[in-house]
Amino acid sequence: MSSPSLTGLFLPGWGATADLYSAGLPDGWTALELPAFTRTRGELFIYDLWLAAELAERAPVALGGHSMGAVLALLGAIERPELVERLVLVSPAGLPLTKTMRASTATFFRQVLTGRYRLGHLAWMVGRVARAPVSALRLAREVHGIDVRPVVGRFDVRRVPCTVVGCTTDTLTPPAHCRELADALGADYREVDAPDGHIWPVTQPRLLAAELSG
Repeated sequence: MSSPSLTGLFLPGWGATADLYSAGLPDGWTALELPAFTRTRGELFIYDLWLAAELAERAPVALGGHSMGAVLALLGAIERPELVERLVLVSPAGLPLTKTMRASTATFFRQVLTGRYRLGHLAWMVGRVARAPVSALRLAREVHGIDVRPVVGRFDVRRVPCTVVGCTTDTLTPPAHCRELADALGADYREVDAPDGHIWPVTQPRLLAAELSG
């Protein structure tokens, strides 16, 4: 469990707003707004540089992230372990995804039609993509295919305790994917049984809060 005085920073997934996760953040945790696609040109390394600056200002921190945000959190902890006290990777990307981007898009539209996103959040998310569609697609493709295994040998779980959280209904980063990443890192693995698949951290805030609280 994190020290009560330790700041917690949470990184959203691709295209998501920080406010989407606010209901699931325990006391002491803040979700950071990722830089816009227009600013980063869809290059993951620019997000990595942005996170380095955030960590330098706020360290030491507990660091968490969802999906793409979990990849950023992991890379930040690998590159700057002295700034991170604890790591929580929630339904993380980080290994090549087998669900196609077309299928993921179809899932997103079903989620929209069934009211899984508030209209204000949805408008903000769609607007971000619409302002820089080429950059958004470039980043989506990079995250879809990213494989962090070549660099996980630099991660020391004894120095930065790490938990990977999977979800039984997730078809984008399914339990087997999350377990494989946890094994590669030497991290603890936990699994939630929740509806809504990959977006469970958004729709099930109590579960997210419990996992971040440790």
